[in-house]
Amino acid sequence: MFARILKSGTFHDVVGYVTRQFHNPKEYTPDTWRIIGSDNIFTSDYAKMVQSFEAIHGFMPGKDNPAGHVSISFDTADGPRLTDEFMAQLAKEYMEGMGIKNTQYLAVRHLETEHPHFHIVYNRVDMSGKAVDERNNFRRSDRVVKAIKDKYGLTYSPLKQKYEDKIPVFKERISQAIYGCKSWDEFSRRLACAGIEVKFHDDHNTGKHIGVKFTDGDITVNGSKIDHAFTYRRLNNLFEFNRRHGQQQPDHAPTCPKVTVEYTPTQKSSLVEDVIEATVGAIGNLFTLGPGFDPEEQAFQNAIKKEEAKRKRKSRKI
Repeated sequence: MFARILKSGTFHDVVGYVTRQFHNPKEYTPDTWRIIGSDNIFTSDYAKMVQSFEAIHGFMPGKDNPAGHVSISFDTADGPRLTDEFMAQLAKEYMEGMGIKNTQYLAVRHLETEHPHFHIVYNRVDMSGKAVDERNNFRRSDRVVKAIKDKYGLTYSPLKQKYEDKIPVFKERISQAIYGCKSWDEFSRRLACAGIEVKFHDDHNTGKHIGVKFTDGDITVNGSKIDHAFTYRRLNNLFEFNRRHGQQQPDHAPTCPKVTVEYTPTQKSSLVEDVIEATVGAIGNLFTLGPGFDPEEQAFQNAIKKEEAKRKRKSRKI
């Protein structure tokens, strides 16, 4: 058993996809799919299904891409056990394990492929008009699928087991390679030495990198599947941070020492000190501004002295 959380969209598109509305009717005849489970949905035809979903979405019309979409597939070894009823039960338990409750959903089985699988379409707006909690849904999905497989003894497919065995190895090697790394080139060289190649997903319109994946020549895994810290955006931000940080002075860099100059006076004063002392003495310590100095009081005293000097000069003339 393996669950893939697919991109959400409109009910018109997602319900149309799972019920083969947009496929070649000669190749995908009505017997290549069938509804195996639902809740709070009118399933008589495609239009009624879409209308049922849209009615609840109307409680939160601002919710973009309200149709959640999950594909659940199984190993061929489990084929004889996978009746419609059993698949419907697994769909219900998966939804409950994911915490997708009190909402509408549709489970549709596809029959044209070798590997048994079904699709779940659910409303991301619940019956109370609130958004369904989808936080950490990828990690939660892995835990739920493992619990269901262990509960019913479903097959761990060889390819899936290979992924589960190798992802911890990829994670360890990537974690080692990103330490102090400042560019994608440096990162790629380091990983190449560990036997892992870096590849990119590019935007079809701009040609710019928008995703990253890793391969050892045997399996290829998206960075986000290994760890959420290994997405293209987060790794790119890390390398940019390391470049900026590397150009700055490290926090532990030694600072300039503080120099303290101690002055020990000698018995012989310098020429400058002699001049200062003579000047201060000549003007009666006028510029010695101690705590008790009052400029107004000093000006008043100076004025009195001037008046006294004038009277003395007048008396001499007389």
